[in-house]
Amino acid sequence: MISALLGVKPYCYMLLEGQKASFGVHPDALITEKYSLEDGTAVHVIVGEEEQDKLFALQKILDEED
Repeated sequence: MISALLGVKPYCYMLLEGQKASFGVHPDALITEKYSLEDGTAVHVIVGEEEQDKLFALQKILDEED
């Protein structure tokens, strides 16, 4: 909750193009595969273009609320 108030995007995602990015969208809102990197970072890999589009749309809604 505090991270949302500070504008921090706490969830790490791997996009279809292989880019790693942080978003405020909770992973339960999408179809993802969870992986842990060697440094212990949890990464949610996006499964499909529709899910990536949904991620961007949900993040846009969150940004508009701020």
